[in-house]
Amino acid sequence: MRARADLESGIQAVKDDTVKLYCCGCMCGSVCLGALIGLIFLLCSITSLGPEEQVVIFGPKGKYERNGPATILVTPARKKEWRKATRLSPREYAVIKNTKSGEYRHEEGPQLLFIGAYDVQEEVRPKMVLQKHEYVRLIDSLSGFERIASGPQTIVPKPLETWPDDIENAVVLGTDLAVLSFNKTTGKKRLVTEGGVFIPTPYEVILEVRKATLLGQRDFAVVKNVMDGTLRHVEGPQLLQVGAYDTVLKVKAKVVLEKDEYIRLMDEATGVERIERGPKTFVPQPTEVYTEGVQKAAFLDTDTAILVLNEVTGQERLVTTKGVFVPSPDEEILETRELIRVLPHEAVVLRDAGGAITVQMGSYDAQASAFFLPPYSEVVVHNWSSYSEPTDGEQKLTKVTFQKIDMRTRKMFFSYEVRTSDNVKLKLEGTIFWRVNDVPKMINVTSDPEGDVWHHARSALIQAVSQNTLQIFMKSFNNITMEAFNAQAADGFYTGRGVVLSSMELTKFETTDEETKEVLQKIIQESTNRVNRLQQQQGENEVKAAELSAEILLERQKTEFIKAQADNKRLEAKMEGEAVGMTLMKAADAFIGGLNETVENVTSRVDLYKLHETLKGHNVDINNLASGKAELFLTPSNVNLKLAMGGAATGAAPLGSVPAASDDRRLQETGSRVVADAIQEITKVAADTMQEL
Repeated sequence: MRARADLESGIQAVKDDTVKLYCCGCMCGSVCLGALIGLIFLLCSITSLGPEEQVVIFGPKGKYERNGPATILVTPARKKEWRKATRLSPREYAVIKNTKSGEYRHEEGPQLLFIGAYDVQEEVRPKMVLQKHEYVRLIDSLSGFERIASGPQTIVPKPLETWPDDIENAVVLGTDLAVLSFNKTTGKKRLVTEGGVFIPTPYEVILEVRKATLLGQRDFAVVKNVMDGTLRHVEGPQLLQVGAYDTVLKVKAKVVLEKDEYIRLMDEATGVERIERGPKTFVPQPTEVYTEGVQKAAFLDTDTAILVLNEVTGQERLVTTKGVFVPSPDEEILETRELIRVLPHEAVVLRDAGGAITVQMGSYDAQASAFFLPPYSEVVVHNWSSYSEPTDGEQKLTKVTFQKIDMRTRKMFFSYEVRTSDNVKLKLEGTIFWRVNDVPKMINVTSDPEGDVWHHARSALIQAVSQNTLQIFMKSFNNITMEAFNAQAADGFYTGRGVVLSSMELTKFETTDEETKEVLQKIIQESTNRVNRLQQQQGENEVKAAELSAEILLERQKTEFIKAQADNKRLEAKMEGEAVGMTLMKAADAFIGGLNETVENVTSRVDLYKLHETLKGHNVDINNLASGKAELFLTPSNVNLKLAMGGAATGAAPLGSVPAASDDRRLQETGSRVVADAIQEITKVAADTMQEL
């Protein structure tokens, strides 16, 4: 009220004074203008903020913020910064930095975030969502402090916390799983085997998740302690879970030995060896090794022996006892030796450790000639020359290695170049037969007897050929070869080497000079032609001789045929004569026997029979003369009268003869003689019969 009274009094005073009125009017106009300007300025300073808007005003004492929704009055002359609020979801948070203090803070959602005037929103991050079997290791980068956050939960880390390993899964432990952890504050390890979910504590890290080792009935595990380096073997069957400082190097199979097997074990710590023999299953000691593995026992029979070295004494011995052999821990099997059988025609040379030579000769007694190679001995290996059969004039020399010497005769080929006394170069080829006679002498004198025989025979043959010309050599090369053989066989060279030269044969010779070869070819061709002609002529002669022999044989066969035919006819005639004689004999017997009563004298009865037969013969002759064409001339019987018939070629035939064919006459004569003989025989028989009566 007082102010109003003062104002009214003042206005009245101004009205009373013109100057004052003018001055007051001017002042009022100025005030009104200023008020208008102020009103305009005021209207320009009014600002309306939305629900998600913020303005930062730079005042004289610093910055300050105004958050919407609001209507504020801001001096236009002041600097302003407009910002948008950040809407954070329930699973987000914002990282805010205070630029004035440098501190960080985390603003969790859900919210509409308005930061301060000196705050800066660096980023919006999702919250950590940990499931039931998850955890995260949070490390304060300022203090190094660790903490473990395990699920299930949603967490917002502190501003200076980091999680380098991100979200990790917890380990679910079962019967075959264990966790090996390491505590960074104590430096110790621990093995967690209790079942369940394992989440490490702060400053504890999981080194590994171990799976238990399942050991079977025939398995064992090699376990090493990393603290002291010792080894131990754990046998199965079991589910093996080793300690925190143990590690399973490997799982091995137990050693299973059959009945005929054994194994050599050596302790690497002490060097002591032992032998385990089957049948058994066992686990070796941790320090034992068996580099040779499971070995078969040696089966010894009549043909097998074992050479054994005693590692303590260094002595070798030969085991020949039949059966199964397993060495002792101090013994080592050097080799298996087979029975050496020496045939009757073979020889084997042995050399002992001192170099002494022993010759084992073969015999027909198999047990006496069969032997095992003794300890510290070896079979001498021979390396002899071998000369092949010449091919295209070339002979190859090779070396043959063998152990058994063949005592039988050997065959060796040779091809020598020699010169005759007339300087003709020849190449001789042939064979040498030789044999070993004295093995000890041969061993002591030479290492290649076959080469010695070849070269010495060459020397002897060259010497023998050089003393003869080509012509002489071609005529008597066999003699020259034999002389060379005899000369070298008697010079003592082979005897001193324990060999015997059996023979030397020359199978081929030829000249090496082409002109001489052509001349020899011509000579050989001519000689061949001459031989061919001789053989051809000889063949023709043989053919003719064969034809003549065949003709002679044919004639002889004809002669034999004629003789056989004559013998047949003679036999037929004889048979006919015998038949007739038997008839006549029976007739004579009947005739003479019928006169027993009338004529007592046997001679008289025989004379009567002769007369009867004579008359009968005359009747036959007369009958023959009557039936033929012959002319009959009768002469007195007491006159020796011959008639000379014309046309007879050789003379007259006696009278009373009847011309007939020669064959018929001979048959008649033969029949007459047979009849006469039969009559005489009958007469003789009859006389003898009568005398007996």
